[in-house]
Parts: sequence; structure tokens; C-alpha cells
Amino acid sequence: MNGDFNMKKLILALGLSAFATAAIAAGEADFAKVDANADAAVSLEEATAAGWAWTEEQFKAADTDANGSLSAEEFAAAIAA
Repeated sequence: MNGDFNMKKLILALGLSAFATAAIAAGEADFAKVDANADAAVSLEEATAAGWAWTEEQFKAADTDANGSLSAEEFAAAIAA
């Protein structure tokens, strides 16, 4: 009985891991599309031009290091929210 429970936990964990990997890959693809000048940072202007309807306040909240642009990690967190 305990073996069945552990197997179910393992299957669930593998499924969630695959989902997270797919979500990260999708975020990275979006980041590359939005980063029009390929400087590894997304400005509010680039995001707006790509169709993201973030307000200045939302963008600043996503910019956790307050450098005026979003890194790939900040962008991924913002689109996941």
C-alpha cells in the first residue's frame, strides 16, 4: 500500500516538473521575442511594443532590482503572475 502512495507521489512530481520546464521554456521564448534589441533586458517600451499591457507601476513592481528593465528571470516571474 505504501509503495502505491510513493509511486503516485513520484508520478505527480514528474508531471509537475515537466509542466514547470515547459512554462520556463515558453517564458524564455517570449522574452527573446520581446527583447527587440537583444540586450538581455526588456524595457517597458519593448514590452508595450510587443503587446504587453503593463502599466508603469506593474513594470516597476516586476523590476525587482530597480534597474529600469526586466531580466529574463524578472520577465518570467511577471508573466507567471
